[in-house]
Amino acid sequence: MKALYLDGSRGIEVRLNGPALRVRRPAKADGQYPLQRVARVVTLGRVHWHKDALDACISWRKPVAVLDAKGRFVRIWFRPSVPVYGLIRHLGSLLGVPRFLARYERWFSGAERSEMIRAIDALHIECGRRHPDMTWQAVCFHQYLRHNKRVGGSHRFLSGLAAAQISSALCSTGVPRDPLSWGRQEYRLFSDMMRLERWRQAVLLEQLMERLEGSPERHDLVEAFEGMSQDRERRMESWRQRALLAMMGLDPEEMEGDCDQLEWRQELLDRLCQRLSSCSGNLGQIPFGKRQSLRTSVRILREYLRGDRRAYESYRTA
Repeated sequence: MKALYLDGSRGIEVRLNGPALRVRRPAKADGQYPLQRVARVVTLGRVHWHKDALDACISWRKPVAVLDAKGRFVRIWFRPSVPVYGLIRHLGSLLGVPRFLARYERWFSGAERSEMIRAIDALHIECGRRHPDMTWQAVCFHQYLRHNKRVGGSHRFLSGLAAAQISSALCSTGVPRDPLSWGRQEYRLFSDMMRLERWRQAVLLEQLMERLEGSPERHDLVEAFEGMSQDRERRMESWRQRALLAMMGLDPEEMEGDCDQLEWRQELLDRLCQRLSSCSGNLGQIPFGKRQSLRTSVRILREYLRGDRRAYESYRTA
């Protein structure tokens, strides 16, 4: 499945035609897009939705991200995802706990610096290891000098596309826990992922400008962006997992390669057990059982969080 991009720069109309979206454009033939082949919908500018078409997208759990005429992210419409269990969907709530927040901030600072260094090395830019915001300004300025083209509009458009995909990915994984509203911490997760992703977008734009020898058009940006969408999904999943590991007091770098949700869950439980046994020195405190059992997983996690809280509070009061 792929994302459906609807450019409403000249105005378009979206109706429902059976199990498909019927898109009408001025002076062009109607387009038919079966919903089962659509991963998400991204609209830009003036797009008139008929109620049945929008309701069908929501019912089929196809997020609809709205961007304005300049490509800036406005909102996302979505239906609560199927029940999602696990800590990932509680990331926003966990950030409200001081010890988890402190660990998350350390992880994010290191992750952003790693993405920044990777980008400036790929762009062959010598700007030192300054604050990320200052380095970002230097990257945009160097791209302007190198190509003698203003890059602000392209970066803004790519950021809007990234915001649409990131918000859709968060909603599909059950973030926030309350799907009717995003709190301050959910917005923080969203904006932090945007900050990590912008360094990849700078490299993508540089490659595109070199290939086209000029300023890329919107359709060029969309094509290049969508060509990397699967890699971006895997990257976002890795960021979520590593952030959670760091918040739990574990080393994210010990995660070996990519793994599916079940393998990652099993690895997390194993590492929590190891951490708990090494700290308590009493294996009998760990409630062993079938690892596939939800009850066993919850008991392991609960026992670990109790020990983690006691250790943190004793450290703070020492």
